[in-house]
Amino acid sequence: MAFKKFQIQKYPPRLWALVGYPGSGKSTFATQMRTPLLPIDADNRFAEVVTLARGDVYRLSDNPADNTNPEIITRLLNENMAESDVATIVVDSLTAIITPLVTQAVIDNDAGLNKNRIASFKAKALAMRQIQDTVSRWGCGVLWIYHLQDAMDAQANSITRATLSSTERARLYRSLNLELHIVQENERRGVKVVWARRGRSGMTLWDESGMWAGMPEKIESAVYDGLTESDQEQIEKQSPALFPNPEAAIAWGFEQGAFSALQHARNAYQKLRTEKQPKNAQEMATLWADEVRHRLADLALADDQARDSATSEQPALFGEVESGPNYYGAEN
Repeated sequence: MAFKKFQIQKYPPRLWALVGYPGSGKSTFATQMRTPLLPIDADNRFAEVVTLARGDVYRLSDNPADNTNPEIITRLLNENMAESDVATIVVDSLTAIITPLVTQAVIDNDAGLNKNRIASFKAKALAMRQIQDTVSRWGCGVLWIYHLQDAMDAQANSITRATLSSTERARLYRSLNLELHIVQENERRGVKVVWARRGRSGMTLWDESGMWAGMPEKIESAVYDGLTESDQEQIEKQSPALFPNPEAAIAWGFEQGAFSALQHARNAYQKLRTEKQPKNAQEMATLWADEVRHRLADLALADDQARDSATSEQPALFGEVESGPNYYGAEN
């Protein structure tokens, strides 16, 4: 079969994360994504909104428990996605898949079953990586859903906390183009574009229909319309003046190639924040961007020194090269 011509799309792929409190309308939002939809229905709530979808909705499995098992999810996607016409995979929700693994690790640690308390969370880390790699590989749109919850900090102050750890959220950024948060203002709700890889961010779009009708298209228009391909590339490459959260900052530093592992980036970020004590998020963003640039410069210098060392130790196979103009007209 002949190769097909590459089709230029108006907007970047819909690789989105949607974050909000339980009951805020995340699953309803998912029904407005491109169909056919394939929900990984880990919350077992998608049947309540399936009639709102704008096209076909497929079932991952007849067994509800399969939607929370990373091994089974991987197997079912590998067996069926290649020949399907799925336009959007909805992971609803990551919270329901990952949280039970965290809970079991805590229970085992408290019971003294694990000699290495940190290593006991390996199953959670592997599950997150497996789900992320498996879902992201098919070239279709993906909507990652996870929850927010109210909690208390060490000083007994009320805070809002994501149900995924900071490391998991930082890892997820490599598979995202947008991070969206559901917000509530009196009687109306909307979506705030918290982060965009190649477009505008920071705006809130309000749901006028009550069912998120046309919201994905409104988001794309607000984020990308009027930006050329060059504009989008510039946004992606530039050092952000402000990060929406520490996870985005850590993910950005890792993506620049300044760290060999995501955990190294996280450790460096936390160390910098502790040592410099920035007054606000903008000051921290400046400090972090400078740190990443310095690390990249050091890595480039180390690479140059390594190449120079290797060249000086390499034996001349064909004798010494005579001084004179090289292939580019410069003197050797």
